[in-house]
Amino acid sequence: MIRLLTFSFLLFLSLETYAQILPTSHGVHHKKSSSGSGSNNILVIAGGGGGEIYQVPVHSGIDASISESGNAGYNGTSGGTGGGGGSSTRGGGGGGYLTDGGEDSRRLGSKGKSFANGGQGGTKNNYDSNTGDGGFGGGGASIRINNNIEDQGAGGGGGYSGGGGAGANNRSHGGGGGSYNSGSNQTNTTHPNGNTGHGKVIITKGGLTWTFTNCGVSGKDGPTQSNCDSSYSGGSLDGSITVNDGIQQWAVPSDGTYTIKAYGAQGGTQTSFTMSVHGGGRGAIIQGDFSLSAGDVLKILVGQQPIDVAWLNGGGGGTFVIKN
Repeated sequence: MIRLLTFSFLLFLSLETYAQILPTSHGVHHKKSSSGSGSNNILVIAGGGGGEIYQVPVHSGIDASISESGNAGYNGTSGGTGGGGGSSTRGGGGGGYLTDGGEDSRRLGSKGKSFANGGQGGTKNNYDSNTGDGGFGGGGASIRINNNIEDQGAGGGGGYSGGGGAGANNRSHGGGGGSYNSGSNQTNTTHPNGNTGHGKVIITKGGLTWTFTNCGVSGKDGPTQSNCDSSYSGGSLDGSITVNDGIQQWAVPSDGTYTIKAYGAQGGTQTSFTMSVHGGGRGAIIQGDFSLSAGDVLKILVGQQPIDVAWLNGGGGGTFVIKN
C-alpha cells in the first residue's frame, strides 16, 4: 500500500512538471516562471532585434525570436538560453532576463545588461562615431577594435534570452533576442511582421486601453519620472506611473482578465549605404491574456531602439512585463 501511494505521488509530480513545459502552437513556451529573482512573475517578454552593419546583407537571425532562446549572431556567436545573455566574440551580446550578455575583452562595457541588473544597453566605443550603443532593455553595443573587418561587429538584441553579438569572421550583424509568454490565447509574431521602431506595451480590458511607451527616450538608458509624466499627461496613465531606473510601475486598477501585448524594439540601422532594405532586426510582438487582481503591481520595461549610426549598430532592447 505504501509503495502504491509513493508511486502515485511521484507520477503526479512528473505530470505536473511536464504540464509546465508544454509548448504552445506559437513557439513560446507556456510555463510557470522560475526566474530565481524573488517573487517576480514573468507575464510577457518581447525580444529586441539585432543591430545592422554596413555593406553586408542581413541574415534571418537578425530579427527577434518568438522562442525562449536568443538567435545567434552572424558568423558564429550563440544566442542565450534559459534567461541568459547572448555570447560575443566582437559585438556585445544582448542581455537576458537573468544574466548579462557577453563582450569582447578589449571593449568592456559593450554587453547588454539583464533585466535583473537594470536592463541598460551596452556602451559603444566612446571615441568612434561609427559605432552605436545598445537600446535600453539589454541591447548589446557594436564595437570596432580597429579597421580590420574581423574586428568589427554589431550588437545582439535584448530579451528573455539575449541575442548573440556579431562574430569575429568578417563584418557581422547581431542576433535577435528571445521571447517569453505565460499567458493564454497567445499570439506571437516576428519576421516578416515584427515591430519596427521603439517598443511599447498595450494593455486592454473591456473597452479600456493603457499604452506604455518609451516616453520619448532613445538609446541605452531608460526614461525618467519627468519624461513619463510629460508623455502621459492628460491620458489614461496620467499620474499613475512610478519610474525607477527607467522601469515603469503600474498598479492594476480592478480584478479581471487583461490582454497584454508587448513589442520589442528594432535594432539599430546603418545609415551610410542604401543597399539594405531591411534595416535593424525587427522586434517580436508577444500577446497573451492574464487574470489580474486590483492592486497587482506590474513592472514594465519598454525596449528602446538604439540611435542609428553610419556603420555598426547596437541591438534593440527587449520589452518586459513582470508582475511583482
